[in-house]
Amino acid sequence: MNSIKELGSKLTFRPLTVDDVSTIIDIDEKIVRRKRSEDFRTQLTEQIEKHGDESFGAISPSGQLIGYLLAETKVYIYGSDDISAWIILLGINPDFQDQGVGTALAKQAITHFSQKGISTIRTITAWDWGDLVEFFSSVGFKLSDYLTLELNIGQKTR
Repeated sequence: MNSIKELGSKLTFRPLTVDDVSTIIDIDEKIVRRKRSEDFRTQLTEQIEKHGDESFGAISPSGQLIGYLLAETKVYIYGSDDISAWIILLGINPDFQDQGVGTALAKQAITHFSQKGISTIRTITAWDWGDLVEFFSSVGFKLSDYLTLELNIGQKTR
């Protein structure tokens, strides 16, 4: 089954647009196995409107959007004023997983941000999302010097 990873080399990439939002949500709901809220749609749309040129869609040879990587650049992080890229959301249609799509998207983002002179790409994932941690590790990500903190201030009201 060596050929299973070869789809990644046959993909094309393009910036994401708001026209991709419904497809991204369809893929995401297959991955998380639940319906996404209207707030998710709204924030996704706003993210693409603002940072779509820093985000990528993986297009299959048949022209179908089968994966996405949403990213943005930021200047601010405690103690630093360098510009870094942040991967916000990554998803591959489950029908196309384990075929090199995620790796191809990551390489596309790495090349894009490198060409823009950005030397650091960051992302956040939960410790118990082993597949995602393993994926990011496989494309070169390591533990950061930064620690993520959170404060739970109560139940959602919606």
